[in-house]
Amino acid sequence: MQTGKITGPNQVTNPALHPVYLYHIAYSDKTLAEVPPGYLILDNVDSPRNDWREYWPIRRFLIDEDLEERAYYGFFSPRFQEKTGLSHAQVKTFVQAAGTDTDVVSFSPQPDMGAFFLNVFEQEELFSPGFIAASESFFSAVGMPIGLAPLVMDSRQIIFSNFFAARPAFWRAWLDLNEQLFSICEGEDCALKRLLTVETAYPGSVQRKVFLMERMASVLLTVDPRWRVRAYNTFDCAWSNSRLNQFKLEAVLSDALKIAMKEQGFHDYKEAYSQLRDKLRE
Repeated sequence: MQTGKITGPNQVTNPALHPVYLYHIAYSDKTLAEVPPGYLILDNVDSPRNDWREYWPIRRFLIDEDLEERAYYGFFSPRFQEKTGLSHAQVKTFVQAAGTDTDVVSFSPQPDMGAFFLNVFEQEELFSPGFIAASESFFSAVGMPIGLAPLVMDSRQIIFSNFFAARPAFWRAWLDLNEQLFSICEGEDCALKRLLTVETAYPGSVQRKVFLMERMASVLLTVDPRWRVRAYNTFDCAWSNSRLNQFKLEAVLSDALKIAMKEQGFHDYKEAYSQLRDKLRE
């Protein structure tokens, strides 16, 4: 499904000349007034669909605007700098240094939330039981059956809060999946719609669909090897507020073991990872 006006060949030249467009999503007068230096503004102050949170303004932008195929685009919430420690200039420099063969540049915080779970779906399942089953039902419904529970994601694929910049080709794929989610949730009542619009315990009674939307980038990077990613060091970003944030060495080791599991496939890595996690759970 082709959505919006993101068209043209994926041609690249000198990476130093690649435009980088980074947007600050303002959802209140306060966040509009506090835009960090350098950022463009994605105005969501008077959003008619706050139930979709950040997807609504990003969706409108991708559908309505003509994007440059060689450029990178990022859409960040007001807490991006707090969670990553990065200024606009630092983000832009890191993105431009990614090289001509990179589709996505990620800046994912909460390294403990990424390292101590096999994937971002297992992580959300802890806070919203039933999330994996609902997500698997969605992917099956759109012709992408995925067994999410055993899926291994490491710091190269894990993205929280849509903290990434990407070329239009990747945004196209991201939008395509999320538009199918949007269509189901906006369509006629059905069992799947009810599963996806369940209100979670997250402040503001955010619906489950929002947390699935935020995990689409990780899914694409995990199941489709054509996407090339450069990840900013997640361990330099803010850690979660959970008790897991005290186990910094274990988080580094856990992520390294997941990388080894994906690259080598030896069962020893999986057993070591499981033993490390079991100790933390005790």
